[in-house]
Amino acid sequence: MAVQDDYLARCGRAIDELKSSDFVHVEKAELRPTTLDVLRDPDWVFGDIAERTGLTLAPGVREYFFAADRVQVFWYSMSEPDLRGEFCLNHLHWALLRGEVPQDAFGTISRDPVKMEVLGQLRFLDQEPMAGTARLTALRITPGGDDPQVWLYDMNHERLELLDLDYAGYLENLLITKGVYQWQYLFAEVDFKEPEFHDTARHLSEVLRVFPEMFPGHDYAPLQERLEARL
Repeated sequence: MAVQDDYLARCGRAIDELKSSDFVHVEKAELRPTTLDVLRDPDWVFGDIAERTGLTLAPGVREYFFAADRVQVFWYSMSEPDLRGEFCLNHLHWALLRGEVPQDAFGTISRDPVKMEVLGQLRFLDQEPMAGTARLTALRITPGGDDPQVWLYDMNHERLELLDLDYAGYLENLLITKGVYQWQYLFAEVDFKEPEFHDTARHLSEVLRVFPEMFPGHDYAPLQERLEARL
């Protein structure tokens, strides 16, 4: 089965893993397939994106095409450690054509012309609307490019970080991490020994201590290695 046919099913299985866990309560889970025929047709979707943005998407992006308006889940642990997570993926057509970062979210970054240029090219990929964490992950639109960069924008901390992930890698790790808060920092060039990241380091250490027990069907060794490299 092709990845593009399978990704929604895999999202469904990830949600089922959360629901079946004795450690977790799922507050919200929504997998909403699109009802518009054109948005179910990857040839039309990618052709329209190319025509309107100048972005020709690479095969790795096409392989992860999914025909859903929204895939969203919000969960939290019912015992110690206190863990929470969510993800909210929108259809790629909506994300790339209508998912601009609102200017009222720019904060003090608006004083940095280089970061402002990046922000102006970002389009929503994933966000955390339920808990109001003011973090979002976005794709950077650069006409003529074929595999958009993936960026994390943490508005609370005024952080704009390029992630060591492509589109496919982001979607894969989203299923493994279940969207646990701050997992994206494992793929950012940051030093967890900095005071700003002490809480993040402690939180992700707890996550990667208990997740192998909570979700034994996944390999967390690569994420544990990334954590160690940043401690």
